[in-house]
Amino acid sequence: MSLRRPSLRSTLTMLLISAGILLGIALIFRGAGAPVEPARAVMPGAVDLELSQPGRYVVLSEQVIVRRATKSDDVVAPDLDLELTRLVPPNIRGAEMEIQPAGWLDWAYKVLVRGRGHTFGHVHVDQPGAYRLYDRNMEKPEFRGKSRDSVVLAFTRPASPGRLLWLLLGFGGQITFSARFLVQWLASEKAGRSTIPRAFWYLSLAGGLMILAYAAYTRDPVFIAGYSPTALIYVRNLVLLRREDRSSAGAGGKPPAGPAESPGP
Repeated sequence: MSLRRPSLRSTLTMLLISAGILLGIALIFRGAGAPVEPARAVMPGAVDLELSQPGRYVVLSEQVIVRRATKSDDVVAPDLDLELTRLVPPNIRGAEMEIQPAGWLDWAYKVLVRGRGHTFGHVHVDQPGAYRLYDRNMEKPEFRGKSRDSVVLAFTRPASPGRLLWLLLGFGGQITFSARFLVQWLASEKAGRSTIPRAFWYLSLAGGLMILAYAAYTRDPVFIAGYSPTALIYVRNLVLLRREDRSSAGAGGKPPAGPAESPGP
């Protein structure tokens, strides 16, 4: 079977779609930004932190440092009464921000940012900048002068609403892309032979572009390289099907359901 050269109009269409995909990837790369590394502090004591973004921070106790060896496997974090204050130049302590107890939303954010350890609580930061974390138990008589275990606290910036929307886009794209095989299987069972319905290519194109956008947001080169060229193949198949429909309509025949082939990539 000889291959027919694509027309100039089809070539220009494919080039414009390719340029649009590359432009979209570039814009997403420009606005994505790298994930923020958590600010960590070893407590008890007084530690200066740099919180680079405003918003809600989840406080995780990542690791307990035991001063003395113990036979028990249960390691309990030391009792902390934390005070977080903003440092105003020249090194003046500003208003105190209360660290709230942990809730179910903190657990959900911890899962999204892949945090580890026990969820200690959360705090709302109005302005980015330098902050001082202090354990008020150090001033209490029952703790003064006593050797205590230490704990590594991590102030993690949870996922923003925009990040959650990107996650929904990624999952939606994966579901849409996988549904094409179900549609193709049902169409083949109905026809009694292996066939590719038109919906297969629409689902492939929609799901592939959604996954490509999410891959560009997360800066995953593997998925970007895998899904970028396949979108052109899906568009080209839809163009060929539309051209075949026009030819069949001009000849007064009924357009076929689709080529009797196995699905491509």
